[in-house]
Amino acid sequence: MDSDDTLAVLFVDDDAARAADAAARLEAADSRIATRTATAGDDALAVVDAGVDCVVSRWAMAGVDGVEFLEAVRASHPDLPFVLFAADADESVASDAVAAGVTEYVTDDRDADRFADLARRVRIAVERADATRDERADRERVRCALDGAPDPILVAADGAFTYANAAAADRLDAADADSLVGTAVAAVEELDDATTSAFDAASDLDSAWRTLHTLTGEAFSATVTTRVIPWGDRTGVVAIVRDAVGDDTREHTQARYRATFEGAMDAMVVADDDGRYIDANESACELFGLSRAELLGRRVAEFAPDDYDFDDAWADFETNATDSGSFPLVRPDGERRLVEYAATANVVPGEHLSVLRDVTERTRLQEALQSEQAALREMYRITADREADFETKLRDLLDLGCDILDVPHGFLTEIEDGTQRVVEARGDHPLLQPGDTCPLSDAYCRKTITEDELVTVQNAVAEGWSDDPAFERFGLGCYAGAQVVVDGETYGTFCFADTDAREEPFSETERTFVELMARWASYEIEQRRATERLRRQNDRLEEFASMVSHDLRSPLNVARGFLDLAREDGDPEHFDRASDALDRMERIVSDVLYLAREGEEIGDAEPVALGDAVARSWAAVAGDDTAASLAVADDLGDVVADDDRLCQLLENLFRNAVEHGSTDPASQARQDAVEHVGPHVTVRVVPTEDGFAVEDDGPGLPSGDHSDLFERGVTTEDDGTGFGLYIVRKIASAHGWTVEATDSESGGARFEFSGVERGATATR
Repeated sequence: MDSDDTLAVLFVDDDAARAADAAARLEAADSRIATRTATAGDDALAVVDAGVDCVVSRWAMAGVDGVEFLEAVRASHPDLPFVLFAADADESVASDAVAAGVTEYVTDDRDADRFADLARRVRIAVERADATRDERADRERVRCALDGAPDPILVAADGAFTYANAAAADRLDAADADSLVGTAVAAVEELDDATTSAFDAASDLDSAWRTLHTLTGEAFSATVTTRVIPWGDRTGVVAIVRDAVGDDTREHTQARYRATFEGAMDAMVVADDDGRYIDANESACELFGLSRAELLGRRVAEFAPDDYDFDDAWADFETNATDSGSFPLVRPDGERRLVEYAATANVVPGEHLSVLRDVTERTRLQEALQSEQAALREMYRITADREADFETKLRDLLDLGCDILDVPHGFLTEIEDGTQRVVEARGDHPLLQPGDTCPLSDAYCRKTITEDELVTVQNAVAEGWSDDPAFERFGLGCYAGAQVVVDGETYGTFCFADTDAREEPFSETERTFVELMARWASYEIEQRRATERLRRQNDRLEEFASMVSHDLRSPLNVARGFLDLAREDGDPEHFDRASDALDRMERIVSDVLYLAREGEEIGDAEPVALGDAVARSWAAVAGDDTAASLAVADDLGDVVADDDRLCQLLENLFRNAVEHGSTDPASQARQDAVEHVGPHVTVRVVPTEDGFAVEDDGPGLPSGDHSDLFERGVTTEDDGTGFGLYIVRKIASAHGWTVEATDSESGGARFEFSGVERGATATR
């Protein structure tokens, strides 16, 4: 990973256009990713050799598949993160990829969020690889410290040397340290006795002055300190040789020791028998947060937690001479750092060396990765449960989100007409319970909507929310919310909050979980709406089939009967009556098709000038010789409606008024056209307090209950279809209006529509 945290990612695909598109989507999903593309083969391997943080490869490619390309990469870059991006979840491909050493196996399931998931998996793979390299580097640094130690250090097992540092090779006149490994301990006189004494001493430290001989036979005097240690699956002896040399050599050795000590990247400290620090390198000062002068003289116990039994641990260390493990170091400022340590007693009599490595961040990263993986598994379990309904999954996800973000309140809102309504909630906040509403202007969610992205607030007071209506109403100290989008429109928000502020900002992982949950809610609600639309369509189809089979039977029988009569006596009137029945069937089919196609659905509702709609509808119904006139009030204004459906409603009402009003109500004869000349009728369209009304001065409505006039099949004419007013009611209901049939002041029919939303330019 680059120092600026940019991830260099190579995307490999034999289709250059598809590779470029995928690279762009990957970079859009994570701004820290910089992507290069290549086709499988030498070009791709050349990019890998030039240096990248991660390889993402398609599986199915011409000439070479993703697993074969993986094997080629692994041949020269065994530790490079490699993500196989397969189109299908093929278990055999996954098995081959794992066997070849793939880091991640991701299926390209064509989901809109698949590149966000791919970017997250790439980021995790690179972070995990970095942590592994860091751990390997840590072990290498420890070995370097031993290799560079100024005193000869050797390890013997089964009578032969298994380790030697450079100082040991130099002092024993060996060609190099590696040449000592495998050499019999007996080749160095007196050192063989020293290892034997160590075994006799068992766990006790053994130190003695001895005369040793180099491999060339030169004698020298030295203090040999030995101790039995585990060495793999064997028991070995570590021996530290410190010889009595002249002042020049001693100064050289001391200088080498100081250089190694001071230059070590790991913290190195030396304590005396009282457990007080008497020496420390620069890395140790950084770890403890103190200068060297401040650190020296302080006891090791001062940096231990209150519940740590330091005295017993120190006594065990003096007894065993070595110790290693992890330790929670407490700095003077109260900050805790987790360190791994390796300690050796009496590297010089009375002086005890400890090498400390700060693994706080590495441990935090490992724990975060484990926690994230567990949370993802739980999220998948919840959302993939086929037995659970939406409400159950939603509650479980809100509970999971509260656990992940460590907050008590989680809630899904629906926003409509400037009002926020809580759909579901977890937690005991008195104003954030299912069904609670408030103006959007008083809610935190308004910024989630206006900014069209995830919004987080770590500390509401510190970030300037103190005087905001949302803070005054809800008192939330921290907040994280993502927009829920359904069918391309804002539905609401998916949010988590706490009345207390957070000490740390919301992490990238926490932000990702909130966004994933919001996207899940968007998908589920879209599916529910689609299912409901499909159910209504099926209901309309069933209704259509029923209407066709029932309502066409009567005119069909009439037509058949008059045709039979016409065949018998040839009377032209019978053909006219059969033609009338066929015309009625045509009108029934037209009305039924309209209902089947449109149902109770409307398009986009927007302000419509009601007067203009009235004029267009009247022109479509009334001809020049129609015995009817239209009177329109001047102050109709605008109404919010689907223009086409509104005109259909008005046309049906006008046609009823003209057909029924321009014909003698006592006559049962069919009227051939709306333009039939008869008694004059006037149709009026007037505004009302809550909508508008269409009325006429015709013969009026039948006596009795007028509510059944809107039922399907109800007609007062022999040639009526019984669908006109039924369609009127359907259109009104689709707009959320209520229609009522009453008598007008002139004795005619009046149809009054209430609950009508007025447009911006409407007047009274």
